[in-house]
Amino acid sequence: MIKRKEAVSHMACTVPDVRVEEDYITVSDGVALRTIDFVPPCDTPESPMVVFIAGWISHIDGWKGVLRKLTPRYRTLYVETREKVSTRLPGHTCVDFSMPRMSRDIGEVLGDKVSQEKPFCFAGSSLGSTVILDYLSMGLRQPEYSFLIAPICELTYPFWLPLLLRPLPTSLYTAIKPFLKWYLRNIRLDKHREPEQVKKYESTLDAAEPGRLKANAFAIKDYSLWEKLPDVRSPVLIIGAKSDTLHGPDVMNRMLKLISDADMEMMSSNRETHSEKMGELIVDRINGLTIRKG
Repeated sequence: MIKRKEAVSHMACTVPDVRVEEDYITVSDGVALRTIDFVPPCDTPESPMVVFIAGWISHIDGWKGVLRKLTPRYRTLYVETREKVSTRLPGHTCVDFSMPRMSRDIGEVLGDKVSQEKPFCFAGSSLGSTVILDYLSMGLRQPEYSFLIAPICELTYPFWLPLLLRPLPTSLYTAIKPFLKWYLRNIRLDKHREPEQVKKYESTLDAAEPGRLKANAFAIKDYSLWEKLPDVRSPVLIIGAKSDTLHGPDVMNRMLKLISDADMEMMSSNRETHSEKMGELIVDRINGLTIRKG
């Protein structure tokens, strides 16, 4: 795999003494995925590493609170999935944006960046959590633990959305973006209690690349995790938010019944799941794992 490595500067989520490096890892179909590696001075071959898979078109700045708590203690590899604007796509072929391909990406990144001797944990959010669960169900190399924030188990859209988007050229994305923002602000998010989350998601839509966003949306349409969850064998912590209507607690309770080794933690809001408190939760749980193993 061809990689390019360079220092990352002026990143809002960095902390003193943590080395930060950016890689582009070319996976088997020629797509180059951006990874950001946070390496603290205390990292050792025996110390667990966190592989972080963020949500759909999510931006790293939205996770600065989590990363500020996590990265001084544990090496953290932040992986940007292939629908994101940072990804480099090969120009000579049609790119696969399906869930099986995204899961395969995770396996290939592990093979490239995480040695077989290095213990690791997954952390992910929303679609990133879905990709992790899909990967875990395949029975490949398993983590010590997975921290899954607001996973999505069914990717179903309102019936009118594909009808609207399919014939629409990507050049008109700007024209429909206000409608998508209205839908998030008024239907999916609590604009009164969490205006900063609305602003974050709107900024994400502004930064998205329309062509791959549309291709990915149709490639994962009607995907379901439900039949795969009984095949997840490694321990999982499902983390939800009481005020989050996009990822309901009823879905998470159903997941608990299907995954053999799963627990659940509820936080007060979507904002809290992206905060330093979330980072502290992950650190505390990993610390508990290492103490029990020791």
